[in-house]
Amino acid sequence: MNVLIQAWRHMAQVPATLDIYGVGNPTYAAALRALAAHDSRIAFREPVPPEQVGRVLAKYDLLAVPSQCLETGPLVVYEAFAAGVPVVGSGLGGIAELVTPAQDGVLVPNYADPVAWAQVLTELSLDRDRLERLRAGVRSPRTMDDVAREMVALYGSLLA
Repeated sequence: MNVLIQAWRHMAQVPATLDIYGVGNPTYAAALRALAAHDSRIAFREPVPPEQVGRVLAKYDLLAVPSQCLETGPLVVYEAFAAGVPVVGSGLGGIAELVTPAQDGVLVPNYADPVAWAQVLTELSLDRDRLERLRAGVRSPRTMDDVAREMVALYGSLLA
C-alpha cells in the first residue's frame, strides 16, 4: 500500500480518492497512516465482512492491487471481477495472469515505482471512457461449479 500512498503525492492535482481497507499489521498500518497523514483524499476503512465484499467493491471505479511480491492467485482480483470492477495491478505473478490489459484492467510493469502507479492512475482518472471500456470488459470469474465440471471432464478424458 505504501507505493499507492506515495503515488498519490504525485497526483496532487487529480481529483481521485484512495480508500484503504483493513491493514492487518498494526505497525504497518501506523506507518501507512503517517505516510498519508497530510492527504485528505486518502481514507482508511475498516475490514469488510466477506459477505459484503462484492457490494462494497461494486461502488468503486477500479481496484488497485499494488503487490510487491509474487502472488499465485490473488482472491481480491477475482472478487473485483465478480463485482464488475476493473483492476490496476502489479505486473507480476498471479495478478499478471488474471488481468488482461486493455480489456479488464491495467498492469503496472514497474510495480515498485510510485511514479509509474501515479501515471497509470492519473491517465485512468482523466479518461472516463477508457475506464468504462475496462469495466465493460470485465468477465465474471469461473465458479467452483465451473472448476469442478472442468476437472471431471479432464479426469474423464484421461480415463478414456
